[in-house]
Amino acid sequence: MDADLFVLALAVLFALSYRILFRVLPRERWQFVACLPLAKNRDGTWRTLNLTYYGLFTGLAGGFGVAAFVLLTAASGVPLGIALGLTAGILAVCLPAAKLIATVVEKSRHGFTVGGASFVGILLAPLLLWGADELFRQWWQEPLPVMPLLAAMTIAYVLGEGVGRLACISFGCCYGKSLEQAPAWARRCFAGLHHVFHGFTKKIAFAGNMEAVRVIPIQALTCVFYTLLALAGMALYFHGLYAIAFALTLTGGQLWRVYSEFLRADFRGGKRFTVYQTMASLAALYGLLISALLPGGDTVVPVLSAGLTTLWQPGMILCLQLVTVGMFLFSGTSTITTGELRFGLAPDWRGQAGCDSEAEPPLATPARRP
Repeated sequence: MDADLFVLALAVLFALSYRILFRVLPRERWQFVACLPLAKNRDGTWRTLNLTYYGLFTGLAGGFGVAAFVLLTAASGVPLGIALGLTAGILAVCLPAAKLIATVVEKSRHGFTVGGASFVGILLAPLLLWGADELFRQWWQEPLPVMPLLAAMTIAYVLGEGVGRLACISFGCCYGKSLEQAPAWARRCFAGLHHVFHGFTKKIAFAGNMEAVRVIPIQALTCVFYTLLALAGMALYFHGLYAIAFALTLTGGQLWRVYSEFLRADFRGGKRFTVYQTMASLAALYGLLISALLPGGDTVVPVLSAGLTTLWQPGMILCLQLVTVGMFLFSGTSTITTGELRFGLAPDWRGQAGCDSEAEPPLATPARRP
């Protein structure tokens, strides 16, 4: 009962947050979090490094995903060191893969692909678990609960990808087809529930030439679908149905990726059935095969309070902050946009600074001559 109430509370919090964010993130001002001055230009302005909401929500998605994994594994009695080691191993491979696969498939050195990274992670996870199980048997003479671990991984993945789609709304990437070019059923369904992106630095504007155009809100749909999938998997997990939770979250998430790409208009490699759809199809089959071959691990009874206790520790909170900040800096430093800042004094600067009312304002620093 406690676990069901916990999942319900999460659902309410996500619903309220998404209701607001879906409305504001397509606006122009919701692309950049901050601009850091780097060097001064000849005209007195400063060249900046732009930090994006794309990176912020990507970092939050990573933090939510790791938190969910630690919560679920700790509830099943998995030692925290094993959970953190598996997390570090997955992130160490998947983060570079997200950029490498995007470079190969989309010919973009500035983008990331969650689809490619998740495919690598899905292939890698059973191997990491096999190695961790061997170590666990040697050190503690007990096997690891492999199926609960796999289920926790896939639940954390779909939750992280769901939250991460907020990043795509902010940047305007992974955008849907315009309603005018969409099928008739889509025009009817999304006549009142669509996205309109503003800002020439949004990807939908400079790459898709669709600024201020009504488009299918595919990022929001994916966000909601993946979050619901994660919450359903979490509910099944706390009831000990690990194999069903694993199969549902992994297969459901990958099949949605296959279908949803037919509603997208961004460049995905120039093929009707993309490389990412092929990866997702193979990952879904791979997941079904694993769930059929591995034991379900139903004898392990998860305890929500044990997971919350492990999560609510200073060291664990610090680790989550490091993951969030690290992923924010990794993906949030924009290389595709430029920026300039100009600094000056407020009109009432004399009163604020307590200066003599007759004092002359300071002269601006003259531009350097070559």
